[in-house]
Amino acid sequence: MNSSADDVIRSVADAVEQRALARGTHVPALGSVRSMVDSDESEMAVDYLVNTVNSYRLTLGQDEYDRLMWAADKLGSADDVTDIDPQLLVPAADEA
Repeated sequence: MNSSADDVIRSVADAVEQRALARGTHVPALGSVRSMVDSDESEMAVDYLVNTVNSYRLTLGQDEYDRLMWAADKLGSADDVTDIDPQLLVPAADEA
């Protein structure tokens, strides 16, 4: 268990969820991301978060992408993060 990486995954999922809710989109899968982290399945949570972002066409700020990449690298799953659709990346989370 890598608590700092876990914290990053949770915080990115929370930020993405807040933006989704602001646009009127409820994304239950983001709760599953947090549950996976809580169940010590952080590598799977990264993959699931990436798939959720792509599937729901959710934006990810460059700062969030960088933090998620850092966490995934710590967990040995950085390749998963590169699967995010580049069109969903925005310069800053507050512009998403």
